[in-house]
Amino acid sequence: TGPTKSVVTNGVDGLMEADKYGNLVPSVAEDWSVSKDGLTYTYKIRKGIKWYTSEGEEYANVTAKDFVTGLKHAVDSKAGGIYLVQDSIAGLSDYLSGTNKDFSNVGVKAIDDYTLQYTLKKPEPYWNSKTTYSLLFPVNEDFLKNKGKDFGKSTDPTSILYNGPFLLKSLTAKSSIELVKNEHYWDKKNVHFDAIKFSYYDGSDQDALVRGFTDGAYNFARVFPTSSNYASVEKKYKDNIYYTAPGASTSAIGINIDRQSYKYTAKKTDSEKSSTKKALLNKDFRQAINFAIDRKAYQSQINGKDGATLAVRNLFVPSDFVSAGDKTFGDLVTEKMSSYGDEWSGVNFA
Repeated sequence: TGPTKSVVTNGVDGLMEADKYGNLVPSVAEDWSVSKDGLTYTYKIRKGIKWYTSEGEEYANVTAKDFVTGLKHAVDSKAGGIYLVQDSIAGLSDYLSGTNKDFSNVGVKAIDDYTLQYTLKKPEPYWNSKTTYSLLFPVNEDFLKNKGKDFGKSTDPTSILYNGPFLLKSLTAKSSIELVKNEHYWDKKNVHFDAIKFSYYDGSDQDALVRGFTDGAYNFARVFPTSSNYASVEKKYKDNIYYTAPGASTSAIGINIDRQSYKYTAKKTDSEKSSTKKALLNKDFRQAINFAIDRKAYQSQINGKDGATLAVRNLFVPSDFVSAGDKTFGDLVTEKMSSYGDEWSGVNFA
């Protein structure tokens, strides 16, 4: 989904976007205002922004109506992310449930060609950040009708229109995605690449990334300390190998303490099932599983021994995210957890 998101967000502009510092800045909306009660957001759409085909041919003007069409299409096609706004926009949850069958009663209106208005169920100071989701991107109604079920077909560059900085040139499954600069883009002076190419990588051949880097296909590549070819890679690029900052994601394992079905387990008899449930309801048993997992050994499988500890996290929140006096969040959690039992004493939450 990552590369697909990159195609959509580089090919289509929404009302707002985030700059390189993460601040929300105007995009298709050149200005906006919020009512005093925080329920009504009114956006002024830039005049002169056009829709283009994948071949760069002009199709139509981008108007406020396109945002209404976009949301209705997302709802009618049961977009997976609709939950993000269904309780935000007035009347939307009723339309989704079928209580209201008229989309014109939903809180999104094209006041005129270049004025768009959203009405919310309750104030959301962070509402503008939601306009960066593709869920709220514009869609041209005429084009949507012409394409029918083929609209947005993932492998077909001609299945959508483009109003963003790039056009999708080609998309070949399990191979590559190529983007080219939209020469008619309204803000093209800030587009600094003529073309972008994403290459497919599924992890099956770890050395493929280094080969691509050596051949000049990539400007950087991930290396794997546990790969069979790492010794030669390290010898060749030793002074240019470094550890990046950990990503923002965290993986965790949850235990189902209210299991109802044993269909996919080896437990067959009632006594086996009841003893399993009793074990899972026992805090000491769950903690034993937790402490039995060697996180460093697990991380070493990909990141090597030196990189393993850099990738291990014992908290969902970074340990130094906030501080109280001279103690970090991790220090405070360490102290608190120690009070729950000796087994937690000495656990490093940093």
